[in-house]
Amino acid sequence: MTFRLVGLLLTFLLSAAAASAQTFPTKPVTLVVPYAPGGNSDIVGRAIAQKLGEHWNQPVVVENRPGATTTVGAAYAAKAAPDGYTLLLAAPPFVITQYVYPDLSYDTRKSFEPVSLIAYFPLVLVVPAALPVNNLKELVAHARANPGVTYASPGAGTTSHLIGEMLAKEEKLDLVHIPYKSGGQGVVDLMGGRIGFYGAVPPEVMSQIRAGKLKALAVLADKRSDLLPDVPTSAESGFPYLQAQSWSSISAPKGTPQAVVAKISGDIAQVIKDPSLRERLSQQGAVFVGSTPAELAAWYEEEHKRWGPLVKSIGVAPGQ
Repeated sequence: MTFRLVGLLLTFLLSAAAASAQTFPTKPVTLVVPYAPGGNSDIVGRAIAQKLGEHWNQPVVVENRPGATTTVGAAYAAKAAPDGYTLLLAAPPFVITQYVYPDLSYDTRKSFEPVSLIAYFPLVLVVPAALPVNNLKELVAHARANPGVTYASPGAGTTSHLIGEMLAKEEKLDLVHIPYKSGGQGVVDLMGGRIGFYGAVPPEVMSQIRAGKLKALAVLADKRSDLLPDVPTSAESGFPYLQAQSWSSISAPKGTPQAVVAKISGDIAQVIKDPSLRERLSQQGAVFVGSTPAELAAWYEEEHKRWGPLVKSIGVAPGQ
């Protein structure tokens, strides 16, 4: 009798949880964006928040919590109630900083529930217009002949940082990393010739490329970008290993009910079909996904495998 009662109780609780998930949300949802306003991730976060809010008939409030290469915002989200009403906009540093900051208060694998991969954004490698190189091979030759060539990034442990480290390691180059507080600051110095190159998300540099102030040498992917159809890929350029992308995903605090996670994931898959959202984010260079939680978990693991060993081998540290 006892086992039967326990079974009935579990069935009741599961049914109640499923029913509750179907009515989710019944109050405003907070989307933590661990970046300052205005950047690529913030644009994606606000676009998704707006469309989810319309879909749910509940406000989705973007809360910017930048700092320490996104770890401030991620730590805040990890401590939130696991009920689906606080979500995190997670990008590459979500994985990479796990290997950069030794004393994080959270673990990306243990403290979060993957929800959905929204889209990814292949990076483009750019140089000052005045630099006498026109492709990746010429950039490598230039760096080999001029030890100490500098490259920019929005901070230690970002994808822009690690592609420079990857290039230096594979080609045995002496490159110098210059971290900035934002990609925009690095672009200013790049145009001024004070920086050698930068692996940027397209929106950061498209206007400068079109104005002839920067040169795009390669899209760091195996497929050309619709935004830059005349720019070869790194694979075409003879550097197939040099591939990297920014990406935007949604994760929730660990313990968020799976029925709620599934509901949010399914709703994200629906809203990214919206033509106005797709038009807006296509201008950011987005390749849309709208994954399941399991697919996002697998994506995170691939990122761990890709970047973890590199960060460990070169000893990346905060502020490096």
